[in-house]
Amino acid sequence: MTRSVTPPPLPRQLKYAHFEAQKVGLHTAQFDRDRLEDARKQALAWIGDNPDAEVVSIDSCFGHMLAIVTVWYR
Repeated sequence: MTRSVTPPPLPRQLKYAHFEAQKVGLHTAQFDRDRLEDARKQALAWIGDNPDAEVVSIDSCFGHMLAIVTVWYR
């Protein structure tokens, strides 16, 4: 007989909030930094408005004319 082993449940399930910044114009390095900074400001404001959230991780990525910052939290 084999025993089925399952991991213990997570203390609180992970959730996420993501923030997007779009900008249209000539594509330059400053253009990318501006989009990312706009998305980061949104994420920081959300974190400030949700002091009970336990932030686990923050990541950033770029798409076509789009910057996204994701806050993973419990």
